[in-house]
Amino acid sequence: MTWTNVLKIKRRSLFKFAPTAMTVLLAIAACGTSAAAFAQDATTGAVAASAEWAPASQGPEGSWLYTVTIPGYTFLGIETYSGGGGYTEADQLSFTPTAVASAGHGAWQKTGEKTFLLTYLNLTFDAFSSGNPTGTLKVRQTTTLGSTGNTYTGSGDYTYYDLKGNPIPSISGTFTITAKRITVQAPK
Repeated sequence: MTWTNVLKIKRRSLFKFAPTAMTVLLAIAACGTSAAAFAQDATTGAVAASAEWAPASQGPEGSWLYTVTIPGYTFLGIETYSGGGGYTEADQLSFTPTAVASAGHGAWQKTGEKTFLLTYLNLTFDAFSSGNPTGTLKVRQTTTLGSTGNTYTGSGDYTYYDLKGNPIPSISGTFTITAKRITVQAPK
């Protein structure tokens, strides 16, 4: 028997069950239930039916939408904390003509049950038109998770460095940050 014949037989077998599968799917859809996102706690195996669920003991692992306030300026960003301490981010400020920067990459570390530190770097460039490297930006942050594990607040400092690694004090400062976890949600 050739592979072509085997594939034809398997395809015919699948088509036999397609009407049954379609009936089951239509029955589920007809129930009209709004599908909540289900999350599973890796330690207990428990499943929670909530679009906003996160265990209280969970660290920052996952993705977040954050708001940073620097005196006189507020902007949004998105970030992902990886298990094992990795970190990536991108924000609205990084794409303004006067502050062009790459996405940020760095590391985080838990300092308590609901607290952690973060340090990350961006590569910086001059205005969009030329894109010449200008140095780096280092951000350091201390953060506290909210009671549900789906929000956090924090503060920190940032320092720009020239191409030789010298700090540029005139464009360094402090900030505050708030964030909300990006959670799995079923479509409406």
